[in-house]
Amino acid sequence: MSATPPPADLRSRVLAAASAEPVVPRGAGARRRIIALVAGFMAPLAISLYLGWPRAGRRPLEYVVALSVAWLVVGLAATWGGVSRGRSMLGRSATVRLVVATLTPAALLATWLVAALTWPQTLYDHATVGDHIVCVVFTLLLAVGPLVAFAIVRRRSDPVAPRLTGAAIGAASGAWGALGIELHCSHASPGHILLGHVLPVAFLTVVGALIGGTVLAIRSENGEN
Repeated sequence: MSATPPPADLRSRVLAAASAEPVVPRGAGARRRIIALVAGFMAPLAISLYLGWPRAGRRPLEYVVALSVAWLVVGLAATWGGVSRGRSMLGRSATVRLVVATLTPAALLATWLVAALTWPQTLYDHATVGDHIVCVVFTLLLAVGPLVAFAIVRRRSDPVAPRLTGAAIGAASGAWGALGIELHCSHASPGHILLGHVLPVAFLTVVGALIGGTVLAIRSENGEN
């Protein structure tokens, strides 16, 4: 039984975009993506080194290790679902990208809660408004490199739902930023984790959705999506 062909307008948009851009050899395209990813993750690494070596501060070392591993898993899962294409040129299914975009901040918060309940002494600290702002700023800074790299990797690749793809990319980059600042922040109270570490991830999800319509969308020769 033959598969149902894609709609004519979708086929025409893809073909028009393909004919409008020069063909990049597969090897060159792979090298370009690898360079973008390496450069994208070198940027937060440089920022992290500027902040100093990872430290536990007043938090138990076991708490820091457990939460960092959990957030690493969240970041990898979000990148797999929101950035990588799998076997399709269009990327993962819309359902997977929607899950990444909507549940990544919730997954970060849920895994933090498990760690906090395991080490309840971390629930009480004296984080100030200034501490919240510092972590918001550095979470965003640490996420910029991955966000740009992911956008380059998926540039002009989505003719169907580029804003959804952008939201998933934004959430994935935010997860990496949250992991990066977690290695340096000495505060772990609920208010600080929510405002300083998780809220920026939600913000980046929105930013990703906004840029997705222009950076990730496949456009026809007349400029229409």
